[in-house]
Order: sequence, then structure tokens, then C-alpha cells
Amino acid sequence: MFAKFSAEMAARLEEIVGKGNVIQGEDIGMDFCHDELPYGEAHMPEAVVEAHSTDEVSHIMELCSRYELPVTVRGAGTGKVGGSVPVQGGLVLSLKGINQLVSFDEDAQIITVQPGMLLQDVKAEAEKHGLCYPPDPGEKTATVGGNVSTNAGGPCALKYGSTKDYVADAVLVFADGTVAKLSDKEEYASVIGSEGTLAVITQLSLRLVKKPEKEVILLFPFMDTETCLNAAAKIRESGFEPAVMEYLDTDLVEFSGNVTGNPVFPIEMDGERVGATLMVGLEGESDDELDEKMESIAELAEELECLDILVVDTPTLKRDTWDAHDAFHTSMEAGAKCSHELNVTLPQENIAQLVEYAKERGESAGIKVMCYAHVGSGGLHIHTVYDGAKEDFLPIMDAFAADVYSRCTQLSGSIVGEYGVGYSKTGYYRQAIGENAYGELSARKTAFDPKHILNPGKVVI
Repeated sequence: MFAKFSAEMAARLEEIVGKGNVIQGEDIGMDFCHDELPYGEAHMPEAVVEAHSTDEVSHIMELCSRYELPVTVRGAGTGKVGGSVPVQGGLVLSLKGINQLVSFDEDAQIITVQPGMLLQDVKAEAEKHGLCYPPDPGEKTATVGGNVSTNAGGPCALKYGSTKDYVADAVLVFADGTVAKLSDKEEYASVIGSEGTLAVITQLSLRLVKKPEKEVILLFPFMDTETCLNAAAKIRESGFEPAVMEYLDTDLVEFSGNVTGNPVFPIEMDGERVGATLMVGLEGESDDELDEKMESIAELAEELECLDILVVDTPTLKRDTWDAHDAFHTSMEAGAKCSHELNVTLPQENIAQLVEYAKERGESAGIKVMCYAHVGSGGLHIHTVYDGAKEDFLPIMDAFAADVYSRCTQLSGSIVGEYGVGYSKTGYYRQAIGENAYGELSARKTAFDPKHILNPGKVVI
């Protein structure tokens, strides 16, 4: 049983961070009570503490460990599975104020930042030096600490990998206030992707890569999903190394285009409805290199069974294409009376089966299902929309999610996806991995956090 927040605790926290950085009672804004999980529950913390340094976080954690007060670490709150929601009350530890650029080593191609720095600002800083920070999850206003905590992926994961591949080192504060570096022990690597359940990250050293000189986007429309995804496999098997390979369901691009007024992706070709589009991003060091790659892919057109190859090669067209892609999430919220999203990962060869299953299951349940996927990395986003009442939609969505997660597991997939587990998937996740594996995760949690004060009520990883 956790301790309740007290006046004594408040006074001690104010000694650490200053009176203005401890928020209590009615002064706590609702933003600290939820994230962007659709229809998620709001949970009020007993206090919010705004920290500004590793030293402050260390003292806060030592105090909370001593009192056995639960702590939920929070960045920008842009998550979609309830990962930063204080379901057990207690203390919200906000790291948004720990947001500075610490150093930039251009020779080593390493940027060192604090966890509250926004992803878009890390990317912009890298680009000032002709370098690139490849991880590219859809929410650019997320904090980079949050990205590391969920091991965020995105469209570029096919060529460049996920966030964990770019963490060179980190400063960690454990539940008892102990400070260490990620590089100190091999087992500390499990903090990446642990959703704030094992340690607090207060500084990050991130690897950068050289920014590609040239890039182009190719759009391949197809008659159906299976042909589209088979073509993606053939492109990879033929030796091409796309930076991006996105499966786009025509139902989704049409819905989103109608909402945004930016219908970039093909919906019809020669009077026939397109079933799906493959969006392929190629990179090279010169125009000649890109031209050679495009010519080689064009020679595969008949084998790929694509309806056409559309070239997106001007800055304006490329910006419009990415804007349309990035609008998939927001267009659901803006254009549907009720909407939800499931996010999973699974082997590329099984994506088509899960898409087909989700669409059939949705049709039988009376909800419209629309999908897109990061093909190479296996990340699948399943959007649902419903025109009826919220109270009717929620039980339908719960049953739909249970069935889709179960089918994903049968297809060798993971329901963790790119968003993590949070509190919204805990029951599904435990069932998916089995009691033995869950017991191992629980043992690791206890080793890192014996009193289980870090982000309680979430998946034990």
C-alpha cells in the first residue's frame, strides 16, 4: 500500500525544487491527469513537481522511496496508451523543464540533450550541422525522453532503426535516488522502452548520421492490399534499400484527404478504385544515383503489378506528401464522431492477413476500419471510426481490440507496437506473452524498483 501525500512531503519537496515548482490540489491542471489515449480515464495526482536538474530528480526520488510515494514521470503527455497517467495518484514528476541542449560533438556526431527537449528541436539542431537524427515518430512535439521511454519508431525505422539504436548513453536516476549512466552496466539497457517503470532518464546522448544529399518519393498504386505488400517484399528482395516504405489503405487516404482538403495519394486510376498505395522513399548522394535507382525499380513495374509509378521529386510535392501522411491521426479525430486507434507490430509477411482480419471484423461490428503500416519495421496502425454514440462505440471497440490483439499474437506479432503498453493494454499484454514471460518482467521490475513506486499500474517491464 502506497503512502498518501502529506504536508510534510510537500515541505520537503519545496526545499528541493522551490515552492513554485510544487503544485497541489485545485492548482493541478487537467493536462497532468491524462494523455492522448482516446476516451482514456483521467486520474488526478496528489501533487505535481516540476524538476530542473538530475540532482533535483535524485533528491525527489530518494524522498519518494523513503515515504513509498508512487511517482509517474511525464514529458509532453503525447502518448496514446495512458503511459504517463498517474493511475495510482501520488506524484507526477514533470521533466518538461529539463529541456536544454547540453553539448554537440560534430566530429563524433553526438548530440547530448535533456529529456524534456522536443523531438522537433533535436532534429532541427542536427540539421543546423548538416546531420540528421533519424527516428521519426509522427508526433514531433513529443519529448525525446518520452521517445526513448517507449522506444518510438516511425516511417524511417525500415532503414535507420528505432530510437534505441540512437541512444549512445544516458543519465539514469533509479527509484531510490541513485544516479548512474546507461553505459555503466549492460542490464541498464532495459530502461529504454520501459515506459518509466524502471528509472528516470535525465540526460541523453544521441547518435546522429549524415543527412542524405538527395531524396525522392515514389508512389505505387495497386488494386489490393495483398499485391501491394507483395510488391514491397519484392522491392526489398531486389536489393533496394528504401529509407521509407509505407502501406497506405485507400479508405484511409480518402477519409483523411476529405477532412484535410489535401488529397495527395491516388484514389482512382483509369476509372478504377485503387486498393492500396505503397509509398517508397529513396535516398542517394547524387541525382544520378537516384535516377539509376528509379530506373531499376521501373524495370520491375510489370513484376510488381503496380498500376503506375508516381514520382514526388519537388520540395513542395514532398512537403505536401508528408503533410498528408502525418495528418492520418488528426483527421480521424476531426472527421469522425467516434474514433480510436490500435497500434501493433508484426512480421511484414503477416501484415496483409491482419489488415484483412481487422477490416472483416470491423465490418461485422459496424465500425469502419482503415490502416497504414511501416512495412519494413512491421508497425501497423489500425484506425476505426463510428458514426453512432460514444456509449455504443466503447464496448464495440473493446471487443474489437481484444480480437485484433489476439489475432496479432497468433500471427507472431507484438501488441506493444510503437506506442507502448501503458495502462490501456496491460491485460491484453499479459495474456499475449504468457505468465512465465510476465513473471520474468516482474522480477526485473523488482530488481530495479523494489518498492514498485515508479509508474505503478502499468505494464511491469
